[in-house]
Amino acid sequence: MKKENIGDSGKAKRGSFPVTGMMCAVCAGTVQSTLQSQKGVESAEVNFATQEATILWNPEQTSPEQLAEAVRTAGYDMIVASDLAEATTLKDEEEARAWKRMKWKTVLAWTLTIPLATLCMIHIHFPGEAWVYMVMTAIVMGICGRDFYVRGWQSLRHGRPSMDTLVALSTGVSFLFSAFNTIRPVYFERHGINADLYYEGAAMIIAFVLTGKLMETRSRRNTGAALRALMGLQPREALLVLPDGSVRTVDIDSLRPGDVVAVRPGERVPVDGTVVKGSTSIDESMLTGESEKVEKTPGAHVTAGTVNGLGTIDIRARKVGADTELARIIRSVHEAQGSKAPVQRLVDKVSAVFVPTVIAISILTFCIWYFSGPGHLPQALVTSISVLVIACPCALGLATPTAIMAGIGAGARRGILIKDATALELLARVDTVVFDKTGTLTKGEPRVTGVVGEGCERELYGAELKSTHPLAEALCYYFKEKGVEAISPEEFHYIPGKGMEFRTGRTLYRAGSAELASTGNEELREAVASRLSQGEGVVVVERDGRAVMAFSVADTLRPDSTETVKTLEGMGIETILLTGDRRATAEAIARKAGIDKVEAETLPADKYHFIRRLREEGRKVAMIGDGINDAEALAEADVSVAMGGGSDIAMEVAQLTLVGARPSSLPDAIRLSGATLRIIRENLFWAFIYNAIGIPLAAGALYGVGFLLTPMFASAAMALSSVCVVTNSLRLTKK
Repeated sequence: MKKENIGDSGKAKRGSFPVTGMMCAVCAGTVQSTLQSQKGVESAEVNFATQEATILWNPEQTSPEQLAEAVRTAGYDMIVASDLAEATTLKDEEEARAWKRMKWKTVLAWTLTIPLATLCMIHIHFPGEAWVYMVMTAIVMGICGRDFYVRGWQSLRHGRPSMDTLVALSTGVSFLFSAFNTIRPVYFERHGINADLYYEGAAMIIAFVLTGKLMETRSRRNTGAALRALMGLQPREALLVLPDGSVRTVDIDSLRPGDVVAVRPGERVPVDGTVVKGSTSIDESMLTGESEKVEKTPGAHVTAGTVNGLGTIDIRARKVGADTELARIIRSVHEAQGSKAPVQRLVDKVSAVFVPTVIAISILTFCIWYFSGPGHLPQALVTSISVLVIACPCALGLATPTAIMAGIGAGARRGILIKDATALELLARVDTVVFDKTGTLTKGEPRVTGVVGEGCERELYGAELKSTHPLAEALCYYFKEKGVEAISPEEFHYIPGKGMEFRTGRTLYRAGSAELASTGNEELREAVASRLSQGEGVVVVERDGRAVMAFSVADTLRPDSTETVKTLEGMGIETILLTGDRRATAEAIARKAGIDKVEAETLPADKYHFIRRLREEGRKVAMIGDGINDAEALAEADVSVAMGGGSDIAMEVAQLTLVGARPSSLPDAIRLSGATLRIIRENLFWAFIYNAIGIPLAAGALYGVGFLLTPMFASAAMALSSVCVVTNSLRLTKK
């Protein structure tokens, strides 16, 4: 996969690699410990749900190929590829092949197990029946269940017994005891013990476990559907416009910044860039979540993965391949789905000691039954085998990561890019949301909000086209929207700090600050004073020494900012405006948005210390911003949120990015976090309850009332538990 330099780790490289063959969380632990023990590996984290290993290694001491060989030695496979797309493709292909192999093995197992179990249960006897049963069971174990024994032995040899070890031990003991009774049936009978056969139990265990893993694998693929859907948005080819104006179809990887590509109606945009020819409307819902198409004319920016409408356009590439916004989103979703929430680390520690504990309980169960009285060997075997079978760490290992995967995928479809699982877990606990102003609550684009007077729009428009003043763009945008026709001035002088002076015909105009309003009428002076009190900027136009017009200019709220604040307050979350802007301006914006508390005129360091003070008070703080000046505060917050389209540094620091730059996505993200935590708690509850109830039942706790859980039913219950956990997690995909 694509590796990235890690600045604070010297020459270290980071990469995520698919791992195949893992059957439970303990398997993931085995792979993780194997990788961590290799020379040159600084850290390794293996996620069972995503079937991937994230590794930080020193390229001077080891390589991905060497690490893959170490993983193979441990009994698993690690896929090394050139980039994320290739790795995902190889992983999907390998999973498809593995699923097909598992499917035919499952079919074969049930084809032999059903008649075997039927004959044993209805007690149909015929010559040589025990030998026939032994051969049928041997085929099920040797062909269908071979991987359990190979991986089970390798895990045991490395000191990390896994689910495969439990399956191998339980079926192996059942088969060997039954085979001994088939070959020498009189041995136990001499000691007053029934020479029972448990062939159908061993075969049933293999069949049920294979069925459960088949269903689990198929269900688990659904949790990764969001990532595959995002990758499907990337075009593989593009129409390159050549210098002579002709076009040639090229592979997307061959494009370079500066190239011009043509996009025909209905095609996906292959690069991030600027329209240089043509006009069209583009569906940007994959970025913004808004279904309404956006008009694009020369000079407009377009993003890779968006869908062109009915027009044909030429685009000059600004970012290509792995540098596009879509590629960044895909990488972030991929890395986030592979990250672990804090609660998962606790579960991993429990899983690491789970299997050895179960083996110890199984041995203890056998001893208690065996020494409880003569003739109890069959019950001792049945109960100890049932304990091994029913106590599977799969449900426990899947409880958190499947919910995290599904939650992150659901967020991605809503334009909420969650970069790590910790943020998804903490977001539901946030009680304070701190907003930056410019570019977060507001659009970050000053616009004309009011006009007093009339008579010199055309002259002012012509002069503002020559101006470099920060408010000139807002005025020009206003005049253009109104359809005003500009008159170019015959003389133009820019006066730093005061405005500009220009002459059109015989008339002298001056445009500048609110001080010019003193030469105007009472209505104009009152309007200017009112706008200034609201924190807005004012441009006054003077004609031949008398103020005749005034334009108020302000950064306007995003359409959904007020509703977002109202929603958060309704959820019991306090909102605060934290900005470096003037207090009057900040308070005016806060009033419009419905925010009561304002911290204004703050430097980046002040923002950082403010967030720290809130946290020291015991609050759980989410900070949402979009600029470089917000980076420090974002890094200090419990949960950091960046606005899509903001500075790259803010988005790099932030744990969440609102891709469509819509504040209203934040309450959605908080609700999604709460739903994910609820699913995690449900999964963990049922996984623990399942084992807490299942193990005593399997050990024979209710034997006194005539109930004994056989290995066959224990294997069915074990398979069902994993499927239930995955299915419960998939509920998040419908949120």
